[in-house]
Amino acid sequence: MKVVFLDDVSAKEKKGDIKEVADGYARHYLLPRGLAIPATEGAVKSAQKLADERERKRKRQHDEYVELARQIEGKEIRFTGKSSAKGILHGSITTADIAAKLSDAVNVEIDKKKIALKGSLHKVGSHEVEVVLARDAAAKINVIIEEKAA
Repeated sequence: MKVVFLDDVSAKEKKGDIKEVADGYARHYLLPRGLAIPATEGAVKSAQKLADERERKRKRQHDEYVELARQIEGKEIRFTGKSSAKGILHGSITTADIAAKLSDAVNVEIDKKKIALKGSLHKVGSHEVEVVLARDAAAKINVIIEEKAA
């Protein structure tokens, strides 16, 4: 049976998708729960309009990410903290710290999950950190950690 999904059901079945599914799956699961409707001519047109709008939104957001990546490329962010004689910080600089400081610098909210850092930064010095906003929209920033003056 061909159905139009009204809601996200799984990673492969998104709202607005038109798919051929097993009759039992449609009759006993999708239709009674309001997750899908049979693919009539009107429903297909409506789903196509929704898919076109979703694609325009995805493209617009991707363009914004590319522009933001261009803006933050090469930015320097500075942190100060107490450290030992060997340059090891008493504490650490996390992705949340970097995201907050970077957000302030560019006046755009940047999620800490976009900061590609395997762990926290624990040493004084300069660290190159990648910010991955989208698959092909990434930028490298320089995080400089200085010892706090006594």
